Amino acid sequence: MISYVVGNVISIDGTKVSVLMNNQSNLEKFHYNGEYYNGITVGSYVGIIRGSHKIIGRVEKEYSQDKNNNPSNMKYLADRFERVLELSIVGTIYGGHFELGQSLFPMIFNEVVLLTQREISNILTGSYHLNCDIYKFIHIGKTVAEGIPIYLPWNKLFNTHIGIFGNTGSGKSNTLAKIFTSVFKLVYTQKVNLDKSKFFILDFNGEYTSNSVFSSNKKTINLSTQNGNSGDQIHIPEEKFWDIEILSILYGATEKTQKPFLNNAVKYFLDNNYRFTRENILKGIGNAFRNVFYHNNHKESLTLLLKCLDLLGLSFEQIKLNTTSSSNKFWKWLQSSWNSQCNTFYIENIYFNNDTVRACIEEEAEAFKAYITNIVNENLLSTDKLKIAVYCQMIQGVSYGRIQYEHISPLMHRIEANSNWVDKLIEISSDGLSWDTINVISLKNCNVDAKKIIPLLLCKSLYDKHKIEVRNTEMINKTVHLIIDEAHNILSESSNRESEVWKDYRLETFEEVIKEGRKFGFYLTIASQRPADISPTIISQLHNNFIHRLVNEQDLRMIANSVSSLDSVSRSQLPTLAPGQCIISGTSFYMPLLIQVDKLDKKYSPKSESADLDILWQSEDPSE
Repeated sequence: MISYVVGNVISIDGTKVSVLMNNQSNLEKFHYNGEYYNGITVGSYVGIIRGSHKIIGRVEKEYSQDKNNNPSNMKYLADRFERVLELSIVGTIYGGHFELGQSLFPMIFNEVVLLTQREISNILTGSYHLNCDIYKFIHIGKTVAEGIPIYLPWNKLFNTHIGIFGNTGSGKSNTLAKIFTSVFKLVYTQKVNLDKSKFFILDFNGEYTSNSVFSSNKKTINLSTQNGNSGDQIHIPEEKFWDIEILSILYGATEKTQKPFLNNAVKYFLDNNYRFTRENILKGIGNAFRNVFYHNNHKESLTLLLKCLDLLGLSFEQIKLNTTSSSNKFWKWLQSSWNSQCNTFYIENIYFNNDTVRACIEEEAEAFKAYITNIVNENLLSTDKLKIAVYCQMIQGVSYGRIQYEHISPLMHRIEANSNWVDKLIEISSDGLSWDTINVISLKNCNVDAKKIIPLLLCKSLYDKHKIEVRNTEMINKTVHLIIDEAHNILSESSNRESEVWKDYRLETFEEVIKEGRKFGFYLTIASQRPADISPTIISQLHNNFIHRLVNEQDLRMIANSVSSLDSVSRSQLPTLAPGQCIISGTSFYMPLLIQVDKLDKKYSPKSESADLDILWQSEDPSE
C-alpha cells in the first residue's frame, strides 16, 4: 500500500531525528487512498521509509524554522517558515509486525509517512490483540488521541507487580477495580480458571466490600476494633501465632533487645506441640513468686506477679480477703510495698532483706504454688497467656540482673495495649482460616495501629506460607496476588508514630516481597494517591504502572526517578490528565500509552465518589 508522505529526514543525532515537514502536513485529519489518518502532534507516531522497513518515531518536539534567518526583518510570509519535528526512534515495522528497539537507523532525505490506524494499534498494544484465539486479553479502555481499543494480555500483566497512582478524584480506584473485575469476569465465561490462585484485597476505607464489587463470589472480612461493633476475625493457627516473627509484628518488638526477650519468654512456656500447658503456667508463676521475694531487688516485680494472678482470676481484693481467713503468710506478702531507702519489700514489721524472713520463703513458695494449682487452667486467651509469659520472664530477668527493665517495659506496655484489639481481630484456631479465590479484608473500622500491623501480619504470613509451598516444585504451581489500596498507609517512609527500628522492619518485609516474590508466584499490586510517601525501592521494583493525574512536585519527582519506562513526553502530561485518563507503562507494554479507562457501572464501582451536593442540598421546594 502506498503511504502518505508528509516530510523528509534532515538531521540524525543518535536516536534523535529531525524532520522537515511538507506545507500541507498540519491538517487535523487526512484521507488518502481509502484510509483515514490522524494529524501529527507531539506524542504522535510517524514512519520513516527505509527500503522495505518502516522505522517508527515518536514526536517529542515541534517548532518553526526561519528560512531567511534574518532577525531584523520580522515580516511574516507564508513561505518564510518551515515546520520541523524532532522524533525519537522507538522501533521498526517489517512485514506488518512491530519490533520494539533500535535495530535500524534512518538516512538523510528518507521519506516520513503517516501511519494507518492498524499500524498505530500494532505499535501501542503489540500484535497480541489481533488474534483473540491465541492470546487471552482484557479490555480496559481506549487511547485518548486515536480512540484505539486497548486490550491487555492477562498472562503478561498479572504475573507482575503493578502500581496504580493518582490524586483524589483521578479515577485510581476505578482503574484498580476495572483491571481485576475484568479478569474475574473471565471466570464466568470459562476463559480462565483461577482455582490455583488467591487474591487478597486490603481495603482501608471499605470501598470494595459491596456485594457486586470485584465479584459477588468473594469472601469479605470486616475487621473492627471499635467498641460495640463485633466484626469478623482472621483465623491464625496456634503454632503460627506463637511464631516469634508474628509476635514481633503484632507487638512491635525491636530486633536486638525485645525480640530475643520475647522469644525466651514464649519458649519457656510452650511444649513441643506449641501448646501453652497448665504445668508450665504453674511452674512459671511459682518460680516468679520465689524470685520476687527471695531476690527482692526490683520494686516492679511484685506488680508483675499480681498482674499474673489477676489474669488467673485472683484479684487484689480477693488476696486481702484470704489474708484473714488463711494461716499462710504468702497472702500478706502479696500486699507488700517497696521501701526505696532500704531497697526491699516490706509489710508491717516484715522486711524481706531479713535472713529470718528469707528462711521462710521456700516454704511459702510451695504453699503458694499449691494454692494456684486450683485456679490455673489452659483456657485462657492466647494474649493473656502471652502476658503471663512476659511478666514471669521479666521477673526472672530483673531478679538475676540479666535484663534492664527500662528496655523491655515499652514492649510490655504495647502487649497490654494491643492485646485489646488483637483479641477482637484475631482468633487462634487449630487449622487457621480457609481462604476463597477472592478475599476482601476491610480495615475501615480499625484503629491506626491495627491498620499498620494487620496488613504486615497478613502479608508476611501469606508470603512465608506460599514460599514454603512452591519452593520445592519444579515450576510455580499456584500464585498469590496481594492488592493494597491506599498503600501509603503502610508503605510510608515517614511516620512519627513508630520507632525507626520498627519502620525499617515494616519496609524491609514489603521490600523483600517485591524483590523476591515474583520468583515464587507472589505478586503485589499497590494503589496510592501519594507515591512520594512510599519507599523508592518499592516503586522502582514495580513492573507495570497505571499513572493518573499527579500535581504534587514530590510525587512527580518520585515517578520520574523510579519509573524508568516513562518518557519525558508522558511525564509532562501527568499534571493535566482528566479524570479516568492514565498513562500505562512497563514491561508488559511496548511503550507508554495515554488511555481513557472505561468507567465501571455504578453497581460494580467501588465506593469512592464525592458527595453529590445537588442531591444532598436540594430544597424540598425548588421554587424557594
